[in-house]
Amino acid sequence: MKTHIITTAIAALILSTSSFAHERITIGPGGGRVLYVDSTTTPNVEFLVNKDGRGEITLLDKERKPFALADQNVVVTAGPRASAKKLTIEKQGTTFLTEKVPAGAPYIVVIQLKEKSGGKAITLRANYDPTPAKSGKPGYLDDSVNEGSGPSIKPPDTIDGLFAEINQHHKELKDGFKEKAYEALDEVTQAFTVLLKAVPAKSGDKAATVQPQVDALVADLAAIAEANAARTLSAAAKNVESFNTGLAALKKNYTDKTANAKL
Repeated sequence: MKTHIITTAIAALILSTSSFAHERITIGPGGGRVLYVDSTTTPNVEFLVNKDGRGEITLLDKERKPFALADQNVVVTAGPRASAKKLTIEKQGTTFLTEKVPAGAPYIVVIQLKEKSGGKAITLRANYDPTPAKSGKPGYLDDSVNEGSGPSIKPPDTIDGLFAEINQHHKELKDGFKEKAYEALDEVTQAFTVLLKAVPAKSGDKAATVQPQVDALVADLAAIAEANAARTLSAAAKNVESFNTGLAALKKNYTDKTANAKL
């Protein structure tokens, strides 16, 4: 396969950054980095450089389980920007296996996926940094950066602090849903669930009143998370509306100072 320099369009793509506050590293079943894809057919792609220095690209379903390869095809471009090249690829089981990736990392690996022959390519990018992080893991696989976010978020001790976090996450939920920021939504729905479940215990004599409201909000979050995993966010539009209404109702149990607290 002939080598080539990354095109201007791809170069522009790889320099773009996310505008969302919460970013994390999700590890797939094969130990690689999960890339979130705007596709109901292939919602996730796992990227890993194995011990032999070869890239592994595995297609995952909404439960992040590998599925059999058929007509799918990938093109992988890797290497420092000035000398990036297309890598030769072979299929091995449920994985696309590249030749050894070029030296000179960190750099961006660009993966162009076609889900069927003749189909439109979906372009993904992976920040490949093999430099060991403090955790000892390669930088691009260092999921210790997730500490304190998602399901491991620590609810604040005070009810005002808790609502400040809730209000911040509500903004991120709405922004993420609007922009189809699947990875950000994954984190936000998990963190939001933890924060909401902490509300009754910090609500004193209001605990029994707010518990069913919290339960309904958590159910809406679960539906949003499921639609997000399947890349069918439009199916959860009513849940988002219900969540917004329910959260407004929950806040009425508290003073304006508490309900509208900000970080």
